[in-house]
Amino acid sequence: MSVLILCTAILPDTFGGMLPYRFYYVLTNSMEPTIPTNSLVLVKTCEDSTQIQKDDIIVFHANRFGEAVTIMHRFSHTERNGAGELVYKTLPEGSETPDIYETRREDILGVYLWHIPYAGKFILFLRSEFGFLWICQVVVILLVKALVSARWEKTCVD
Repeated sequence: MSVLILCTAILPDTFGGMLPYRFYYVLTNSMEPTIPTNSLVLVKTCEDSTQIQKDDIIVFHANRFGEAVTIMHRFSHTERNGAGELVYKTLPEGSETPDIYETRREDILGVYLWHIPYAGKFILFLRSEFGFLWICQVVVILLVKALVSARWEKTCVD
């Protein structure tokens, strides 16, 4: 189970569909002090029947200055936009001013469950090119150690 959780955190696109949970990383201070920057956050994915309550922390897709981004903010309320569509309004932590994003139900990815402070920085390191090389080095070192230990035991027994 630990390996599956680690794989889900490091390779979310590959292993994300195996569990109804996903990991996200908080890259900004918009949720401080509740969730510190660089935290690893576990989110339960939303289904259509999932009820979202006021002040729940949600993860959603948004269009920010023409760029598709994933954001984590508190759910505030629902309202109708100019076209009559139901939109979910969100707030950054400690703010009373709603976001300008028009978040629809299909944009909501999940609801926050818990976080591990600063663990996101470590996972982001492992996902980097340098982190991948580091993992490869550790694996090679462990394999060499196992090979040397096996040969050492064989020569000590003979």
